[in-house]
Amino acid sequence: MILKIAYFGSSEFSVPFLKKIIGSRHKVTAVFTNADKKKGRGQKLAPNPVKEAAVLAGIKVFEIKEMDGDFIRDLSGVDFDYGIVISFGMILPGEIFEKWPGRWLNLHPSMLPKYRGPSPMVSALLDGAGQTGVTINDVVYKVDTGKIFAQTKFNIEPDDDLKSLKNKVIHFGGPLLLTVLDMIADEGYKPFPQGEKGVTYTRKIIKDDLLIDWTGTGKDIVNRIRAFSPAPGAYGFLDGERIKILKASKRGSVPAYARRETAGRDDDVIDMKPSVGREPAGTIIASGAKQGLLVRCGSGDIISLEILQPAGAKPMDYRSFINGYHPAVGARFENR
Repeated sequence: MILKIAYFGSSEFSVPFLKKIIGSRHKVTAVFTNADKKKGRGQKLAPNPVKEAAVLAGIKVFEIKEMDGDFIRDLSGVDFDYGIVISFGMILPGEIFEKWPGRWLNLHPSMLPKYRGPSPMVSALLDGAGQTGVTINDVVYKVDTGKIFAQTKFNIEPDDDLKSLKNKVIHFGGPLLLTVLDMIADEGYKPFPQGEKGVTYTRKIIKDDLLIDWTGTGKDIVNRIRAFSPAPGAYGFLDGERIKILKASKRGSVPAYARRETAGRDDDVIDMKPSVGREPAGTIIASGAKQGLLVRCGSGDIISLEILQPAGAKPMDYRSFINGYHPAVGARFENR
């Protein structure tokens, strides 16, 4: 049996899953996506990546501005067995679950019921989680509470960021989605209840979440940087200029480096002032090609800033940043 699919998606993350279905035995009969938005300096209307992929594949596209009567009318005219919702960006109205019950699938980038809500990948990275996964679940009106068709789990490595985590979800989630569709088509496969054990919720990310709090621990700051890299990018202010930090690592603590300096061990060759250990959080305690760009956190931890992006510039490694912007030992990254 070939399933007819109405696909709902709007972001770049959604495109690989749409292409996966297009390349399968199943048929995408229509794509529903957000309406064109103004972009760039000229503020010209431009399609989102999902619309571009659908048009290229010759699939009919419905642009949605609001979930109103026009949307219900358009959907009523589409021949579909299942609606698949992946990074759509809008909440489906309850009416569709009454009119087309049991015909909705979602790919959620977590092991439900953990990390329900709008920011599961960011939240896993912020938590420093060692594992996450992908869930194919039934869509119901109460978000992310539907029955589960299938799940797969994978590791989050210490150097994973938001981009690499998305790639892992795509890598594992695409085949899982097709397996579920094939099982539904061939065997009438049914989902199983989620249950309420281990439920956690995420929230919508806001602009303030991107601002680095230098008074935190080194681990928390590095996790925040990972969670928003490479876009939109966590940031701080140095000499009044906004600087995105796209990669960083924890390097130890101030007392350990101070002892090493006092003992005359120069294996790290760190140019520190005698007052090391008493600087405010966010202070640069080393700046050089060999020792790197080291910043003290409020906890006494030291982090190494490895990839930075000043406002209006491209991302650069710490050596290029030091050569171009000359950050001095004693200068301080501010929260505002």
